[in-house]
Amino acid sequence: MNRRYTNILLFEAFENALKQLLIEDSVLFPWKKGKAGVAHCFASHLYNNLRTVMGDDPSSPTLPQNMKVDILAPVGPQTVDILLHDRNKTKAMAILLHQDYLTKHQLDLLRNLQNEGCNLVLGVAFLPQKDYVLMYRSNGQKLDYYHFSKYDYISSVSMQKEFDEEESSLQLSLGIRQKRKNTKKKSARITSSEDQ
Repeated sequence: MNRRYTNILLFEAFENALKQLLIEDSVLFPWKKGKAGVAHCFASHLYNNLRTVMGDDPSSPTLPQNMKVDILAPVGPQTVDILLHDRNKTKAMAILLHQDYLTKHQLDLLRNLQNEGCNLVLGVAFLPQKDYVLMYRSNGQKLDYYHFSKYDYISSVSMQKEFDEEESSLQLSLGIRQKRKNTKKKSARITSSEDQ
């Protein structure tokens, strides 16, 4: 991969694209089945910001080294929401998008993407209930967490965690549970209380 595609420049273009997405396209976040639309807008902003950050000739329609920004692209057995690659073997950046905190499966996917040869692997949790976007960065055996403010569009490192690190009994957990519709149990409880 050309030295022009360094992680610092890629991350700068990523942050600029995220800022642009929050300013121009946040109306898409609550839409049902809106993930593809968000990915498309984010990919478009990323492409334009990469051209700016890389210092390309504005009249050139392509990125250096024929890099492409694709959405819903396969990487090995998994699919990523946004992939910067040359559609051959070079995978410069992979991005996963999610409305809420990434699940353990998605965090494992971040590490797997790095093992599949993706140079910079990022996850984005938009967190509508927070005043920041949570960004995840797979960094070898570590996972870096960043807060990206929705107001001043500045990121700051929140924490770093080992991938294989066991949860400490002293560590607070978020207690996030998936809600399930269980009408059978609910109706059985209603019936049994009516019988009494």
